[in-house]
Order: sequence, then C-alpha cells, then structure tokens
Amino acid sequence: MVWCILLKNVAVIYPNKYKAGITCLAVHILANHLSKYYNTKVFFLENYQQIKNFDTIFITLQYELDYFNAINIVKFLKMQNPNAKFIAGGPCVMENPYPLMDFFDAFIVGEIEGSNVMYEVVEGNYDVEGVLTKYKDKVKRIYPKKLGIEDYPIYQPIPENSAYGKTFLLELGRGCPRRCKFCLARAIYYPPRIRKLDDLIYLAEEGIKTNKVNKVSLIHPSVGDYKYILDLVEYLVNKGVQVSLSSIRVDTLTEEFLKLTKPKTLTIAPEAGSEKLREIIKKDISEEDIFRGVELAKKYNISKIKLYYMVGLPNEEWEDIEAIINQVKEIKRHIKMVEVSVNPFIPKPHTDFELESFDLESKKKIKYIEKELKKYGVRVEYENFNSMLCQAILARGDTSLSYYLDRANNYSKFLSLIKKDNLLEKYLNPKELVWKNIILK
Repeated sequence: MVWCILLKNVAVIYPNKYKAGITCLAVHILANHLSKYYNTKVFFLENYQQIKNFDTIFITLQYELDYFNAINIVKFLKMQNPNAKFIAGGPCVMENPYPLMDFFDAFIVGEIEGSNVMYEVVEGNYDVEGVLTKYKDKVKRIYPKKLGIEDYPIYQPIPENSAYGKTFLLELGRGCPRRCKFCLARAIYYPPRIRKLDDLIYLAEEGIKTNKVNKVSLIHPSVGDYKYILDLVEYLVNKGVQVSLSSIRVDTLTEEFLKLTKPKTLTIAPEAGSEKLREIIKKDISEEDIFRGVELAKKYNISKIKLYYMVGLPNEEWEDIEAIINQVKEIKRHIKMVEVSVNPFIPKPHTDFELESFDLESKKKIKYIEKELKKYGVRVEYENFNSMLCQAILARGDTSLSYYLDRANNYSKFLSLIKKDNLLEKYLNPKELVWKNIILK
C-alpha cells in the first residue's frame, strides 16, 4: 500500500515590488521556516495573482504604506482562495495591527524563530502565545532569547537586479543597544541579541557557497556596535568577499574599518542639526563625532557623504532648522559631493515619543532647507509629505481606520476621505492608545 501525504500549500507575500522584497530578510526567514512543514512559495506585487487554492497566505508588513497593497491583495485573493486563512506579521504588526483588524484572520506578534507558532496558525489554532485576533483583548510578543543558526535561511535566491545586487544577507543581531527615543526598532526588538562570531562565519561560508555569491550584506541597526565587527569583516575581505552595510553609526567608525571596507559613500545620520536637539532625542552623536567622520572620509578618499535628518522633532526651534543648514554647509567645505535626506518625524507606538504630535509645518521646513542648500549645490531628497502624514495616522490608528482603508487604493485617496470627514486631528493626536494591548516586554 502506498501512502500519499498531501502537504498544505502556503504562500508568503511581500506586498510590494520584487526588487525590494527579495532583499527583505524576513521573507527568506518565513519561507525557510514554513518549508519544513508545507509546500511554500514566495510572491510579490508582480505575481501574487498566481495564488490559487492555497490553504494559508502570510503577508509580511514592513512599512505602513504597504497596507494599501496588502488590502488589495487580500481582497483579490479571497476570491481565488475562498477557504484560505490570511495572516499578517512583521514590524508593523508589532507596532500596531489595529487599523488592519478587519482584513486578516490573525496576526503574529513577534519573531518566529524557535517557536511553532507558524505551524499552529496554519493548522487553525490561534489560541497560542504571540497570535492576535479580533477575539483577543491583549497579546504578548514572542521572540527567541538567543539567535542561533538553526532557523537561519542559508538559501537566499537574490538576483543581480535586486536592491542590494546579488548578495547574501547576514544578520549580525537584532535589537539596538542605543537609546534613541524616536526609534521603533529599538522598542519592538528589545532586548538586543547578537550572534556569535563563529556562527556568523559559518553562516557566511554556507551562504556564499550555496548561493554562489561573492558579496555579503551585513544587517543590524548599528553594525559598528557589534563587538567583533573588525574580525568578521577582515575574515570576509581576506576571502575575497565584498562587504556592504545596512548602516553604521559615525561614532563607531574607525580607520581600520574603512581600510577593510573601502566604501565609496559614507552615510551619517545626525537626525538633528544641533547638539541640543540630539541630546533631547538621545541620538548620542556629537558634533565632534560627525566631523571626525568627515575627516576620515577625506583621508580615505570617500567621494560622497549622505546625511539623514528629521524635522518636526519634539522641542524643535527654528535655530535647529538653521543648524541643519549650517552643518551641511560646513561638511560641503570638506567633501565635494554631499546629499541630504530630510523627512518629518513620525511618532511611533511603544517609543518614548509615542504621544508626541506630528508637525504639520514640517513641509515648509523641508522646503526651506532645500531652498537654502540648493545655493551651495547640495541636493535635498524627501518623501512625499502626504505619504508621511499617512504613515503618522496609520502608525497610531485604531480599528475605525479600516473603513477608510477599505475605500482607498492609495494614501492620497485615504487622506482625502479622512479630511473630508474632518478627522485629521483625531487621528494625529489619538486619545485611545490601542497599541498598549500589544505587550512587547
């Protein structure tokens, strides 16, 4: 007698374009984990319409603006997969899933490594730790106390035309030891956990061999804070492997690091132009740190510096806006190519600034910075203001937002409906803090 086991079909969807989604480590972690139990396939904005007769559909939500795509995807796929369960997870779910409560059967709150939560959900059991439904009042985040190698995705089919190029994604750790008051990652991934150097070397070797790549992208909120970063980078460089970074704080930058990595661009994120405001937001980067980084860039022939700032921060004064301009002008005196990114501060749930207001004057401040820096040949980049306003609403919204999300295909339409009903103030300064039902610690 021949026994035939029919495995369930499970889909993992990144609700945006393939080029960005294929370099999202969460996509690879989910696919690797689920493939142990089920027939698992990964889809993106370009090909999700192919999903038919699947049992469970997981959507990872990395950014609030992906909600519109995610809802469109769910609506379409429910017709093609009438019996499927729709589950959401990711940082936005840990932040605040309530605006999306009407569109999903359940939400996974936390990190799945070392747990069987995915299996339980596919099998229809939502009464487990880390799973939120509309029938539960509160949920406690799940997370692995330690990060090992068991659940790490060695196979990562990342092509040359991806956002990072053909590479292997190597996560040094999760969570951040710093104290920035505005940072969501610090809040939702606490406590910081790092991987052992030996584990990272093993994962890198296996990843390079399995995926036939000669580039490794190091992922961590603050790469330079990893205790053995020089040992790891030196090991990879000596093997002829190119190393790229997700981010590095300028106060952790060293000559040894630059000698090894030979970057063409140095990214610095002062966030605020003045020392006073950086102290308020606890960025913990001094003027001395910034210009020491600039001097190192000059010394090691780095041709471009990219600077990241926010406006509309708590306790901001006009002199802080001028401080951004003056700081950039001074850096431009030393480095020929300087690019600046300025965007409004968005108060996020679970952070120290979760109750702060979104500054509706941010757009004017950004335009002023752009105008002044244009005189010195500095290009200023910024996101569409309405898209940032939309993020601010969705980040701290409640279940009543589902009405507007259901009727809007994009953030412009969404905002128009909110404004038409005179609800902008209500959603920008919420009284009911629904995200307090998500227990992170």
